[in-house]
Amino acid sequence: MSHPSPNAAPADVLASSLQDLGFSSYEARCYVGLLGQPSQTGYAVSKRTGVPQPKVYEALRKLVARGAAFEVDVDPVLFAAVPPKQLLDGLSSHFQERHRGAREAAERLAIDTTVAPVAAVYALDSASSSIAAGTAAIARASRRVYTSASPDEMAQLLPALEERRDAGVDVVLIDFARKPLPADGMRVFRHASTENSIYRHHQARHIAVVVDSVETVYAVAPGGDNWDGVRTRNAAVIAAVKGMIKHDIDLQQIYADFGPALVAAYGPGLQALEKYRQDDTSERTAGDSGSAVQDTSLMG
Repeated sequence: MSHPSPNAAPADVLASSLQDLGFSSYEARCYVGLLGQPSQTGYAVSKRTGVPQPKVYEALRKLVARGAAFEVDVDPVLFAAVPPKQLLDGLSSHFQERHRGAREAAERLAIDTTVAPVAAVYALDSASSSIAAGTAAIARASRRVYTSASPDEMAQLLPALEERRDAGVDVVLIDFARKPLPADGMRVFRHASTENSIYRHHQARHIAVVVDSVETVYAVAPGGDNWDGVRTRNAAVIAAVKGMIKHDIDLQQIYADFGPALVAAYGPGLQALEKYRQDDTSERTAGDSGSAVQDTSLMG
């Protein structure tokens, strides 16, 4: 319902306010039309207010039922308005009583208000939707964005990352490409630990974006084609994806400092680190389908 302007006539403001309080448009107009007048017939109220004559008696009788008007005579039936102060005082008392009842009922429900609502999680099922969600999330970054993605996907996200870098956002990313990214002004960590190694999921692709620690996009295509992912502001999912990216960054820094010793201990590409997953068939199957950083990042 549209409300009258601040400069509107008091009668229009009163009619609008009564509608906010639950009166119908016809009831409000009839009440205002009764004010300041001697008792009137329904016909006279109709002429004065413009309420259609077939509707005016229905509206007047509802005003009587509400206690906003009363009948003065019966032949013909005449109507008069209850004074506005009396009406509004009664409405205020009624509202406070209902408000008190609602509050008491809510308290009896014993709702645990310490439980925070769960943020929605939206599914992503294609490369295009995952790229679009990642690009849109990056565009909303105001402080810092973490990004990990397979080379083709990173190339598509790069323009959005560059725009945020130019806007003063701290951009942190993991570079899986064989050739260094043109990423001046960004904090780039080369994923060198698995170069020149072949893993079971060398076809895998992935996108992982965390924006300002309040939003994340995470999607994987273990076989390279069938994407499965989410975008969400759920704090638990954000923490998991951010932790995954930071863990990968930490490993690459360790590898940069101690690469030869790590290769000596775990073999080329550190493939011996996967040995624990070969001990149980069911665990290996779960690891194959669900480990995005271990598998999708190990593409050499």
